[in-house]
Amino acid sequence: MVLFELLISYGMMGLLLIALVSSIIPIPTEFVVLGLLDVGKKPELVLIIFIIGSIAGSYIGYILGKYKLRKIIPFHNKEKEKKMQMHFRKYGALLLLIHPWIPIVGDLAPIVAGIENYESRKFIILISISKTIKCIAIVYFSTKLIDTWTLFIK
Repeated sequence: MVLFELLISYGMMGLLLIALVSSIIPIPTEFVVLGLLDVGKKPELVLIIFIIGSIAGSYIGYILGKYKLRKIIPFHNKEKEKKMQMHFRKYGALLLLIHPWIPIVGDLAPIVAGIENYESRKFIILISISKTIKCIAIVYFSTKLIDTWTLFIK
């Protein structure tokens, strides 16, 4: 919890940082969003920073997969590599749309998309849609939780 308190103390920069990192490494962002909203940050600003960080973090994961990890993890069987790429092209869009809702392993989807050389334009569109929906849901439910919690305190 000390990490989340530190990120909350940095305000929007802390939110941007955790949104970037949590799109590659499974770290929950909900605590920071909730903390920032609880200290009075505007939900609209939190949402915008959260969306930008989440999309940028996913794109960083994609780039890492496409240009760095692909060189480190070479495919030895070209036939299997082609089969994997075709499979990802067929079902990759669905995976990229639902990946923000899949705990832990979902954060690896952008990296896998990069490794499998998924089309960049499609990737950005799908990631933007899926991350925006998830960020809206987290901010919305966080504000509702704070509203409900303050009712119980009174």
